[in-house]
Amino acid sequence: MKLNENGKVEQDFTIYNKIKDFNSYVRMNIANNIPSIHRDMRIHLLDECYNLVSLLFGAVYNKGNIRLKYLNDLRVKLSLIDYIFTDIKECRVIKHKTLEVAINKLAIIKNIIYGWIINEEKSKK
Repeated sequence: MKLNENGKVEQDFTIYNKIKDFNSYVRMNIANNIPSIHRDMRIHLLDECYNLVSLLFGAVYNKGNIRLKYLNDLRVKLSLIDYIFTDIKECRVIKHKTLEVAINKLAIIKNIIYGWIINEEKSKK
């Protein structure tokens, strides 16, 4: 970690920054714009987004089979968020372009996590 010119800590951890950016985008542009009639989708979406950070820290601070367990749980959460986005898309409560940006951010995170899982599985052999 290092300090930037404003004295704030900069994270060198790319996946953490990607998840943080994704969570911020989802909260500001999607969750805040979901009507209260679909409150359940908003609640589940935000819960799963915050679970990404929790599982990421679990994967970072553990090794071996435990790390792989956290990474696989992370993969499940990513798929669940994808499913929630499908529900939101079907309800037509969020602009298509806004949802598309979030889906692209999610795809980048998925690719990084899948690559990490493959590397972990290779290192076990």
